[in-house]
Amino acid sequence: MNLRFRPYPPQAVTVGGEIRRRMDLTAGKILHHLDVEEVFVRHFQRRKEKPDLPGAFSGYGMFLDAVVKAAIHGIGGEEMIRFKTDCLAQLTATQSDDGAITAFSGKPGFWDNHDQAYMIQAFVLDHRCFGTGNSLEAALRLGNFLVGRKTLPTIGLETAFLMLFQESGDRKFLDYCRQELRLTESLDVYDRMLPINGIAHVYTWIARVLSQVQYALLTGDSSPALFAGVRELWNRVFRRFSSISGSCSGGINWGEVWDDSQTGLGRWGETCVSAYLLRCAAKMFELDADPKFGDLYERILYNAFFGAQSEDGMRQRYFIPFNEPGQWYEHETYCCPNNLRRMMFELPDAVYFETGDGVAVNLYTDSVLTLPGTRIEQTTLYPESEKVHLKISASADFTLTLRIPTWCPGARISDTRREFNASSGWFSLPVEAGEHEMEINLPMPVCLIRGTAAQTNRAALMRGPLVYAVESDRNQLSNYSMDLLTIDNTQPSAAEAEGIRVPCVLPNQTHPRMDVLFTRFSREHRTRTYFPTVSTGGLRNDPLYYTTERRSV
Repeated sequence: MNLRFRPYPPQAVTVGGEIRRRMDLTAGKILHHLDVEEVFVRHFQRRKEKPDLPGAFSGYGMFLDAVVKAAIHGIGGEEMIRFKTDCLAQLTATQSDDGAITAFSGKPGFWDNHDQAYMIQAFVLDHRCFGTGNSLEAALRLGNFLVGRKTLPTIGLETAFLMLFQESGDRKFLDYCRQELRLTESLDVYDRMLPINGIAHVYTWIARVLSQVQYALLTGDSSPALFAGVRELWNRVFRRFSSISGSCSGGINWGEVWDDSQTGLGRWGETCVSAYLLRCAAKMFELDADPKFGDLYERILYNAFFGAQSEDGMRQRYFIPFNEPGQWYEHETYCCPNNLRRMMFELPDAVYFETGDGVAVNLYTDSVLTLPGTRIEQTTLYPESEKVHLKISASADFTLTLRIPTWCPGARISDTRREFNASSGWFSLPVEAGEHEMEINLPMPVCLIRGTAAQTNRAALMRGPLVYAVESDRNQLSNYSMDLLTIDNTQPSAAEAEGIRVPCVLPNQTHPRMDVLFTRFSREHRTRTYFPTVSTGGLRNDPLYYTTERRSV
């Protein structure tokens, strides 16, 4: 039987460190730097036949879902709670007699139900966590409108209806998922139902799989057809389609489809895909707590996901290619900016999980887990630092389970009385009632990761979960020099406060040798990730994708 974990309620976990800093930046922009009336609200208050929205889709439902999640986790304090309450009440006031909430005065836009699906999710979550009766009423009216209209499948709708069923007990929404949206059937069936995108579209695929996992957890259904898409998703992610940054979408033109070319240029690495991979990986712990999902989570988190937000929190990227600079997205509407916001405020939910006999630590970050009779406090500078300090207070014995990442050559865990060595995977140890302090050491050697496909004969630099890249301006490298730059892997690299100092050569140049500073991939000015090497010695296959075979779900 597969190991299964359970998430803790949001109020049990508080986080600090980089995750908290990023959440605070995101909340600060929402509360103080975004004209929500102009960007979102006016479209619903003054409906038009053709709203002046990019792609005729606002993303306001996603935005509101993010706001509710921020309020649940206490990000933005009382100001965020008031803002959440006002925004939801303001939107509810635009609801028509038939239950619709729309920016369209006539015929609904194609993505109208996409927006409405996330509005339902925001309303339901508000009722679940804040007890707001008006929010559940608005969600039910909107859900009944969509059912009555025989709405077509769209991203997020299945999850919205499952949440509505769970919150209200009305089986109509569960039945609609099964009978009309064909949620228990194969992805081929789903693909034939979709009027646009289809399962070639990565975000569509992952969102459908997420809803199938949610359905299985809710109903106990374990039929093979329900899990065929789940298995194939992870088969793709852990083999050919994921990149060094953790994301897995590309395509020369569209940029949102499955692409195993590993070019990493242009429209590559859609932010929605990164957000939904994070969400789906965390949800999988409830079905199959394979530690690889935690390894994938932190790879995406610290690279593709954080790299999609500027360092001051003011800008977002639609795409984050790994082998050239990404472009900033000029709008605040549409899917990517708002999926980034939604996922940002879910990050605390993936730090700790409840096991059958204790607590699992999935992410290493400054944080506190507070439970009746148990308190665990993490202090660390991870992912830059190898050391994690745990301070534990427990009124009864329990088992502490730690995720030892795949990239780690061997962890060392010690307290005042004992010391353990642990290899990658889940490592469990008994903790007696009382007060304890524990040190976890996760060695982070600098590694050169062998490129594949378009990156064959090139390598990328990693240390721990972090990918490193070159900032051309910081290193005073011209485009010509960047094209020639070759890592001299016969010489040692040195980790320092700002990054990793790497010996490099420029073949056939007057001054061919230089030390280049590689900095975190998530830095907004990074330029290129993969480079040729002087020697083929010492290169490693990516441990996340090319080592252990995944077992079946």
